[in-house]
Amino acid sequence: MLNRPNQSTNNQQQNQTSQSKSTAKWKTYDDPVQIPILMYHAVHVMDPSETSNANLIVAPDNFEAQIKAMVDAGYYFLTPEETYKAFSENVLPAKKVVWLTFDDGNEDFYTIAYPILKKYKAKATNNIITGFVKKGNVGNLTVKQMKEMIAHGMSFQSHTVNHPDLSVTDKATQKDELTNSIDFLEDKLNTKVNTIAYPSGRYNQTTLDLAKKTYKLGLTTNEGLASANDGLLSLNRVRILPTTTAKGLLSKITTDNK
Repeated sequence: MLNRPNQSTNNQQQNQTSQSKSTAKWKTYDDPVQIPILMYHAVHVMDPSETSNANLIVAPDNFEAQIKAMVDAGYYFLTPEETYKAFSENVLPAKKVVWLTFDDGNEDFYTIAYPILKKYKAKATNNIITGFVKKGNVGNLTVKQMKEMIAHGMSFQSHTVNHPDLSVTDKATQKDELTNSIDFLEDKLNTKVNTIAYPSGRYNQTTLDLAKKTYKLGLTTNEGLASANDGLLSLNRVRILPTTTAKGLLSKITTDNK
């Protein structure tokens, strides 16, 4: 979770989102498919006061270079629903796929990342701390902003209500965190939610037992390519650091899918 000064750079573009009405032909694979699930948090120019969160912040020009590199390399940007289909049926809509995920629901996803994503017609998912949205916290996305972005191919999934360490949270509280967050998102956004991103990547067996009653996919902070072999509720992700170059990113997301 990132605490940062409020920034607002309203640079929206009206390009249509790519793959919004996908005509992809899904191919079945013999070996378990691998999917790079990228993990971002914030996209903005880091303020000197944010040094403690430095590894969570990617500069806008670096982010744009990464998106452009993936587009130029022919990557297909997955939605949560497509990712579940890929893992559950062992199929892919293209040889090169990637799922862009952001944690925490920071406002710079709307003001900075979203215009870049629209420019390159790329899709992405932001995992929302719903309690922060409900309280109207400064620096977090609003329901209005999320609704606008959904119309352009973005999606919003759960990052719990209050961002607790689930690994040391009692069962009743965990249940509330997992169910109340999905209820809020589905009610306010009129959309289906199938994914939980565990706060700080921390969870336990109780978390997994509760999650499987409500969610189809669970995102960890464990480093690596994601595979159904890891369990659909404990998927790896590829962490994107401030120092990750576009070239370095492409090397991180190369899979063995054949």
